[in-house]
Amino acid sequence: MKTIGILGGTFDPVHMGHLQMAEQVLSQLDLDELHFMPCANPVHRDLPQANNADRLQMIKLAIAGHTGFRLNTLELDRGGQSYMIDSLRQICDQGQFDRVHLVLGADAFNVFHDWKSPDEILQLVNLIVCRRPGIELNWSNYSDRCVNSVQALKRKAHGAILALEIDENPCSSSRIKQQLQNGVSAQTLDCLPEAIQQFIMSNHLYE
Repeated sequence: MKTIGILGGTFDPVHMGHLQMAEQVLSQLDLDELHFMPCANPVHRDLPQANNADRLQMIKLAIAGHTGFRLNTLELDRGGQSYMIDSLRQICDQGQFDRVHLVLGADAFNVFHDWKSPDEILQLVNLIVCRRPGIELNWSNYSDRCVNSVQALKRKAHGAILALEIDENPCSSSRIKQQLQNGVSAQTLDCLPEAIQQFIMSNHLYE
C-alpha cells in the first residue's frame, strides 16, 4: 500500500512553483507518489483559460521523467464543479492507498473552513500546508489539529495538519498569463519549463 499526496488546482498553466513545491513535499514526507489533480470547474476561482486537453498535456509534459509524480484526471473525468470532498471520497473508497495527504498552499488553507465539508475532509486525510511568502497561517479553526513534525504526521492516519517549510518561489499562474499577454519576458521563461514554453507558443495559449 502507498502513501500519496494530492495537489489540486487549475494548473493554468502548470509552472516551476508547482513543480518545486511538489518535489519538496514528495521528498520531505517520503511519499510514494504525488498526484497532480487538475480541477474541472473550480468553485473558488475563475474558470481556466486553457481548455482541459491543453491543461492535461501541459501537466504531462511538466512531470515527464519525474518517477514520483502522477497525473490524476479524476475531477476532469467527473466534470462539473470540482469539490475536493467528492474527489477524496472517491480516492479513499477505491482502497488503493494506505494514507492520503492533501497538499495546500497557505492561501488555500486560510479559507479551508469555507470549503464544502472541511471536517469530513479531515476524517479522510491529513493536510500538508506549504507556507508562502507574506502569508500568515490562520490556525483559529484548527489549532488542535496542528502537528509539528513529519514524524508526528506519520503517526496520524487522518485529521492532522502539518505546516511545511518549503523554499520560496514567486511564480504564479495569474502573473504568467498576464506577462504572456504583454510579451514573453525573462521572468516568464524562468517560471515555465522549456517544454511548457514551447507548447504554449505553438498553441497560441494566453495571447
